[in-house]
Order: sequence, then C-alpha cells, then structure tokens
Amino acid sequence: MKINKKEMIITIDSEPGCNGDWIGKRMSGILGIPCYGKEILDKASEISGISRELMTRYDGRPVIAAYDFLAEDESALRIPPARDFITAQVFASRTLAEKGPCILVDRHATSAMEGNENHISIFIHADIKDRAKVYGGQKNLDEKSALRALKKLDRVYRNYYKGNNKSWGDADNYDLTVNASDMGYGDTAEIIVHLLETLMGVELRKQSEKMAV
Repeated sequence: MKINKKEMIITIDSEPGCNGDWIGKRMSGILGIPCYGKEILDKASEISGISRELMTRYDGRPVIAAYDFLAEDESALRIPPARDFITAQVFASRTLAEKGPCILVDRHATSAMEGNENHISIFIHADIKDRAKVYGGQKNLDEKSALRALKKLDRVYRNYYKGNNKSWGDADNYDLTVNASDMGYGDTAEIIVHLLETLMGVELRKQSEKMAV
C-alpha cells in the first residue's frame, strides 16, 4: 500500500453500535491527526443551508417526509430531498480533507474520498449481540429492543448508503475490515493503527505514542 502519510485520509464506515466515532477519535489521538465525525454535519449544514437541527436528526437515517412535524417552532419545517443531505455531507468531507491528513467517520465520507490515491477505507463491524449492548446503553433500551432496532437500522443503512453500484459494508469495497467483537472496542483503534503501519510499512504514530509503547 503506497500512500503518502503526510496526505493520508482515513475514512471509517461502522455498523450502528460499533462506536465508530469513539474509535475514530481514539485513532486521532494515536496518529496526531484530526478526526471529523459529527463535525461533518456542521460543515454540511454550513455548505448547504440545511439547518444543523435537521442535519443531526437525519444523521444516517432515511429522509422520507416532506415536512418536519417535530420542529420546535410553530410551523413545520420543509425537509429538503434526501439527495441534498447526501450531497452536502460528501462536499463537507471533501472540504475537511483539503485541510490535510485526517480521519472521517461515516456520513458518506468513504464515497466522497473515492479516487483519492492517499485514501484508506475501513469498515468496522461486530456481532449483533455485542452491538446491542452498546446501542442499548446509548439509547436506554433493553437487549430485546436494542436487537430489534439494530436489525431495522442495518436495513436502513444499506439503503441509505447505497450508491455507485456498491454495497455498504461489503468487504470488497474497503481496504480493511475489522470485527470489533474479536478484539474489544477498547483495543480496536490501537489494532487498526498497527495494521495500517504493517500494510504501509511506515510508522504512523505521533512521537508521544511511540514513546509510551
């Protein structure tokens, strides 16, 4: 894998309940480069004019309603087409990547970076029961409810991220796929960095991390 580490862009797609944002932030600390997760939504809102409230509400969810009846103001807000949300996130990821080496988590970043010769794509998955424990804790759901919600979300994600004749989560579409259940969420970031260093044949860790090992 020949990639200029000074221009390296890492994208992470993760199944719900896999702590993708957390793993990205931990990798950011190890590598000493920025990580953008929900920050992509901020930039997407700025670029598109879609409110931050709507961008967050439909983060990874299908946009199917014409109006947002949960809007806090008195009149329902008009919801832009789903394609507008996706396009805004793609442009946001590209804009953030122009700043230099970084990690981009979910939110169509992998598609946005397609064709970039310094792009490394990663997919994080896990056994659904392990994901249910994490997701249930995040959403205050019991295990049965969490499992039911995840099965529905998995279908939603496959449809939401469908594009370019590629399937979300298909190992053939990524440089590296990792099963977090095999290593535990706490160690996943460290192991991914180690695998990347092995694949690229270069040290990627920032100096403080190398000294701590």
